Amino acid sequence: MVDVVAIEPGYFGGARRDPGERFSVADALWKDEKRRPKWVRLARSGDKSTGKAEAEPADKKPSAKPAKPTTPPEPPEPLGNGVQEALGGPAPDWMPPEIQDSSQPVD
Repeated sequence: MVDVVAIEPGYFGGARRDPGERFSVADALWKDEKRRPKWVRLARSGDKSTGKAEAEPADKKPSAKPAKPTTPPEPPEPLGNGVQEALGGPAPDWMPPEIQDSSQPVD
């Protein structure tokens, strides 16, 4: 058996593995590069030997200050019914005649 540590969340051996979690993989599976999990690395002797452990500081990404969420600006209100502007041509014939002309507002 080969001891490995998860570097990303993954699923192996019937359980979800969290980053930093140490577990074992069969030798035959580890030797087959196509079948081995790509989200693990070999465990070093200094790695924590318990199951679910915190990721090591070297594996953690530096935490950046979260960006302030920005709301997109409101789109301008279309003139008329918006169909002619959206399609780039005259209003379709199924539109009532009183709103087909986009130059006059509808009451």
